[in-house]
Amino acid sequence: MSIITVCCVPEGIAMAADSRLTGQKNYPNGMVDRFAISDNSQKLFLLTKTKVGISFCGAAIIDGRTISDVIRIFEIEDIDEDDTVSDVAEKLHRRLIETYKGHELSFFVAGYRDEEPYVYSIWPGGCERNNASPEGDILYRVNFNGEYEALEKLLNGNIPTQFNFPLMPLKDALDFSEFLVDVVIKYQRFEDRVATCGGPIDSLIITKDYARFVKHKIFNI
Repeated sequence: MSIITVCCVPEGIAMAADSRLTGQKNYPNGMVDRFAISDNSQKLFLLTKTKVGISFCGAAIIDGRTISDVIRIFEIEDIDEDDTVSDVAEKLHRRLIETYKGHELSFFVAGYRDEEPYVYSIWPGGCERNNASPEGDILYRVNFNGEYEALEKLLNGNIPTQFNFPLMPLKDALDFSEFLVDVVIKYQRFEDRVATCGGPIDSLIITKDYARFVKHKIFNI
């Protein structure tokens, strides 16, 4: 499984993800064995044609292709340089239901459109903007998906943790996004179960002017 986070603040958007790839083996007697395959799975992407970030959790291999390759093909075949973040989200959702129906996949898609931040959640059943109120006002907040049990306990316990996202600088949003991923990784390390999140933490930032990776295990940054 995975843990992915996206934090939207006035200065920009920060995204982070873990890198663990897990597998499962089913035995004739009904037993199921889950195990780590690699700590170098790519779950966070920055499109080259547009300043849009994408992260995912769920099935890591689809029809013999990694999600990294699925996103690469999606950008080549579906994305144009003048597409907005909303266009990317809608096209990804369309491809998900038309080409990859039946697979358990969830995505975050984030970027700017007319200098306004957009964060979308995409799953087979829908495509929904996360950072806007029903009245259309921008909501500065954090979203996460995947194996987030530890985060629910930490952030939404009996006394929910309070954060001031409208005043949070982008650097703090980046640190917070990485921190939440790290919390889940360390929580699972000590939990009495298979640790399905782990490996290096990748992260990126998106602003009105630029988008770039801050941490990337392949680029050694």
